[in-house]
Amino acid sequence: MISLSSKTAKIIYSIIASVLLVLVWNNAWKVTALLDIQSSLLNKLGRDLIVILAGLLLTAIIIKPKEIFAFLGLNGNIAKGLGIAFLCVLPLYIIFPFFGSFNTDTTLSLILRKSILPGFKEEFVFRAFMFGMLFRYAKTGFFWAVILPALYFGSVHLYQGHDAISALAAFGITFLGAIYFSWMYVEWNFNLWVPVGLHILMNGAWVIFTMEGTEVAAGGLISNIVRVISILLAITLTIWYKRHNATRIFKYPIWQF
Repeated sequence: MISLSSKTAKIIYSIIASVLLVLVWNNAWKVTALLDIQSSLLNKLGRDLIVILAGLLLTAIIIKPKEIFAFLGLNGNIAKGLGIAFLCVLPLYIIFPFFGSFNTDTTLSLILRKSILPGFKEEFVFRAFMFGMLFRYAKTGFFWAVILPALYFGSVHLYQGHDAISALAAFGITFLGAIYFSWMYVEWNFNLWVPVGLHILMNGAWVIFTMEGTEVAAGGLISNIVRVISILLAITLTIWYKRHNATRIFKYPIWQF
């Protein structure tokens, strides 16, 4: 383990480590291609596992082994995290059936590939690792810590647009989503299972139901209205929880670099 004392060195390592993890993300397919894995699910699982193992290794360079899971938020109460996420995302599962229909092509494999696996991997990379490195390790303010993972999180969804405008819409929605997930992660005491649950269950609604906009991240009018309702519910629940525990939101530096 390397012990970095200066804040500048910690910021530099956080950025370099994030870039390295992105490189692993972009090239993990080469490993599974060499292994000639035929199953799309196993192929996806193999690529995701490579990225997660790389993230754990890069974390172990500067964090004590026994503290890695705590640093990455993986030791949070899973039942509590997923329960909070379920309450916040419930409007999607109540309203979507009235304006759309069930996707008859939905299978367990599809849910794993499009909802569970990407939901966990993306929160591990963008929240636990990238955001965590800058916010928890380098101690930068929330804004500076969230901007790098939010930009990349938005960019990996550009492909969902069929033209420049829709691509930018997908980028904007996912960029704002990254800020939302990061805020929930911090306010719920770095329990990674809160944003993981939110991400998986939101993805799940896009997979299970068919309606205007659910084929892309940007969404349609109804799906975005319901998504806003879900976010407002999450914010309300978080504020209530904080007041109930005699604490306040934004109890940390925002703009400080």
